[in-house]
Amino acid sequence: MKKLCTLVLIVFLGFSCNSQKANTTAYYVRKNFDSQVVKLTGGNWFNGKTFEKKTIWLRDGLIYFSNTKKEVDTIVDLSNKYVIPPFAEAHNHNLESKHELDKRIKSYLNNGIFYVKLLSSIKKRIDPLMHHYNKPDGIDVSMAHAPLTANGGHPIRLRKKHLGYGYFRGLFNTIEEIEFHGYVKINKQEDLDHKWNKILSFSPDFIKLNLLYSEEYEKRKNDTLYFGRKGLNPKLVPEIVKKAHANNLRVSAHVETAYDFHIAINAGVDEIAHLPEISNGQLINKEDVILAKERGVTIVTTVSLILKRQKKLNYKDLVKNIASNLRLLQQEGVTLAIGSDQYNGNSVGEFQFLYELNIFSNHELLKMWTENATKTIFPNRKVGELKEGYEASFLVLDKNPLKDISNINKSIVTRVKQGSFLK
Repeated sequence: MKKLCTLVLIVFLGFSCNSQKANTTAYYVRKNFDSQVVKLTGGNWFNGKTFEKKTIWLRDGLIYFSNTKKEVDTIVDLSNKYVIPPFAEAHNHNLESKHELDKRIKSYLNNGIFYVKLLSSIKKRIDPLMHHYNKPDGIDVSMAHAPLTANGGHPIRLRKKHLGYGYFRGLFNTIEEIEFHGYVKINKQEDLDHKWNKILSFSPDFIKLNLLYSEEYEKRKNDTLYFGRKGLNPKLVPEIVKKAHANNLRVSAHVETAYDFHIAINAGVDEIAHLPEISNGQLINKEDVILAKERGVTIVTTVSLILKRQKKLNYKDLVKNIASNLRLLQQEGVTLAIGSDQYNGNSVGEFQFLYELNIFSNHELLKMWTENATKTIFPNRKVGELKEGYEASFLVLDKNPLKDISNINKSIVTRVKQGSFLK
């Protein structure tokens, strides 16, 4: 006999339709239907444009629009709720330390964020924590490890400061030991050629490069006053991209200025890790935005970083500048993904800031936080959309986000990851 499980039972009774008792001692337990066929009825499923009333089957952790394999084991009534892909965090650095790690993971999962892109991480530091990640009842991460920079460039100053604070005790004794783990210095073509195989030996999921004020590269490169406020020689960026693409690795570029943006787009990067010009109020060039659209570059927003400047006299002007750049990107149809770069937060705060700017439609915001953000994290996985044969990972909401997307994360009533229901 088929088992009938209503949404109310899923949320409040710990999957009481299942014959096995749930493990209530864990914060996130999962009802594992991996070996079963689960039929989901009565749900409104997001198809990328609107919601469709559909019956869906879950089998072997995947979504199917029909069932041809075997008898249904469990039926779940979604009671007219709304089903969307999970949210994602396209830019953060806050999962490589064990400090408050459980709290951070819970916050991600509570808010329906299943996928996180770590734009830098120290492999020695994160390796002992990897059992927390990339599993059906946890969050999935993609990592660049050490970003490429130049002598005295970002993030060497940051690494040196953290070394002084004792964050790397037992791992590194000097700033020089951190190279390849926390940064890689590339000053000329010979450095790139000589160090490339070692960069690859750390098994990065993508390559991150740092461009900071590259219009002043010659002025800053040997000046210690700019320690930590400079980056790569812009002339090397096309060669870095070429090498990365030859190894089937995408490239994400940290940029600070419109000129950095110009260099990165013209060099063929796949992703811009920050919307540029948050701090100095300049506009990006329309020609570069058009090229970004043509080349399929994804721009990660990180605009809520401006909140750190709220006490500045020009804060309102800086926000207007951000809005102007976002409208230009929107107008030209560039792919935008939500990422926060907020170490003590996640993409919920970034979404809220974007929502309050009142630039994007509910549909645009939903796509930015689900499909776009997920695909720039895991471009080769079938995630981020609710399609036949895609991973059965989704959120069930008690309201239609196309009509009301405010506080969308608080309307989650059920979370499913790779076919497993999370409590």
